[in-house]
Amino acid sequence: MAVLKTTQVQLNTYQDISLMATSYAPDTTPTATILYLHGGGLEFGQRDDLPTAYLKKFTAAGIQLFTFDYLLAPEVKIDTILPVLRESIRVMLDKTPHATRVILMGRSAGSYLAYLLLRDGFAADGFVDLYGYSGLDYPEFRMPAEFYDSFPKVLPMNAQALIQRQPLVAGEMKDRYPLYVSGRQFGTWLSQFLPSMRDVAAYSLAPDELGRLPRTLMIHSTNDPDVPFATSEYAVKYLPEATLLPIDHHEHDFDREATPESLAIYDQIVAFITAIPVGVRASA
Repeated sequence: MAVLKTTQVQLNTYQDISLMATSYAPDTTPTATILYLHGGGLEFGQRDDLPTAYLKKFTAAGIQLFTFDYLLAPEVKIDTILPVLRESIRVMLDKTPHATRVILMGRSAGSYLAYLLLRDGFAADGFVDLYGYSGLDYPEFRMPAEFYDSFPKVLPMNAQALIQRQPLVAGEMKDRYPLYVSGRQFGTWLSQFLPSMRDVAAYSLAPDELGRLPRTLMIHSTNDPDVPFATSEYAVKYLPEATLLPIDHHEHDFDREATPESLAIYDQIVAFITAIPVGVRASA
């Protein structure tokens, strides 16, 4: 396959922190545009985390892809993360006035942010949800999670010491993952990014809100130890045009590395995107 054509794009700033995007362009005129949001529990990760083999599948199919920075918690809460991200996407699309078949795509927490953007009126032709969640009211999110009890304990006071004084838009797993682990071990994860625990409903999609979303492809491990498969089973009941592809896996991010199995799944993502008609863009 050809060498990836990449461009770094300055979008906006928050408290002197630059928010960037990376553009991955096909050799031909793009036939679709993916706006990609990375995972990381809203607390770690970086925009360019997709394996090169996946990126090349998209560009070889004539699809351009933009990967976005967004502000991370707990330094910044979701009521700031979301509008700053929305502005970043607006700037990117203003720079790409002829984008066709706009697809939101997220992994895990990135999918969650995509759900909120779509609920709040972002217009998209399609949505690819990789092991995400449309709401927060699950026992696994609010209580100590059994899976994370097998990890060395990260006491809340030790997690607190990892919080930076300045906002971040990228966080290495080795530095930031303990924050997330602590939140899941002690049932405090939601409080790390919500302004208040009273805001769980405000940052979760109701059935009627899910019913206004565009056509969606959902992919989720049936034995996901992190984000319960039930989150996708719930959403697919109310999404107006959705396909849920269950994966027989015990990993959360089963596509972390490019394997024959994961590459075949990305072939299905490409097929989903290329089958979307032009001009069907929906907004809430």
